[in-house]
Amino acid sequence: MFRKQVKKPKPMLLTDFEYINNSDEAFKRKVSLQIKRLRRQNQVTQEKFYADTNINIARLESGKIDIRIETLRKVCYYFDVSLAGFFRDIY
Repeated sequence: MFRKQVKKPKPMLLTDFEYINNSDEAFKRKVSLQIKRLRRQNQVTQEKFYADTNINIARLESGKIDIRIETLRKVCYYFDVSLAGFFRDIY
């Protein structure tokens, strides 16, 4: 007799998750380095930036936290760069 074969769902590869995780970390690193580059280009200390904006830029430059778009918009405004210009310089 014929047995009905049931297709097993393909398991997701762990490497897919690793790839996403690694690309997220790489993107965070690029964003943090761009923020640091802008600050240094404009010769602004972390202390001065904090005094002017009440944003702890050292935390952003560490690349260990997720930055909110609202915060990134404020950083860009402070350094007189558009969001498009900020990301254009990353890629």
